[in-house]
Amino acid sequence: MIKSSIIILRNKIIIFRENSEGSMKIYDLTHKIENNMTVYCDAEKPEIKSIFSYEEDNFNVTYLGLTSHLGTHLDVPLHLIENGMDICDFPVAAFWGKGICISFENLDTIDFDLIKNIDYLLIHTGWDKYWNEEKYFKNYPIISNKIVKKIADSHLKGIGIDCISPDNYDSCELKNHKLLLSSDKIIVENLYSLENILNKEFYFLCMPLKIAIDGCPVRAVAIVE
Repeated sequence: MIKSSIIILRNKIIIFRENSEGSMKIYDLTHKIENNMTVYCDAEKPEIKSIFSYEEDNFNVTYLGLTSHLGTHLDVPLHLIENGMDICDFPVAAFWGKGICISFENLDTIDFDLIKNIDYLLIHTGWDKYWNEEKYFKNYPIISNKIVKKIADSHLKGIGIDCISPDNYDSCELKNHKLLLSSDKIIVENLYSLENILNKEFYFLCMPLKIAIDGCPVRAVAIVE
């Protein structure tokens, strides 16, 4: 028995087929957001609390106090570029597309001419193993400025990494961020479990809320046929 999931985007119909053996796989690449999670600074701590409860009100409503760069999230140009594009300035199609995941160690050998059909380049460093530890925020692998320039000049919609930033944790200039964002690239940070899609092609989705701001937590997923 063949099961199909259909996504229609403007004039394009994309069919993901799943056979009886479950050949289509969906990978969740997103960290869980919760109170008391380790964050870069105290100002970023989330506040998640009940404001109406089923016990008292016969329904549940939860207050979400979240910053725009919490957990697995994306950056858009307004984050660091004056008058840069905000989330709503991008078409919704900008937040999904064909992706490929490569190892951080192989970045210097990537041939951008061979990935012209790719929209998102995801970079596996393995640093997510330190998530919710103070170590996570320091001494993580940094993408070379040379590679960042190639990405900024490429056709890609964006990149994703499984650490906190494409720049060093103590960088004041944030050169890599600015190179990418000034080219209207989307940066997805704090991805999770990229080893599951390493060296594979897939469809990547990183949909933010529709708010005209500088970034937003996302539910990032990869669909592997």
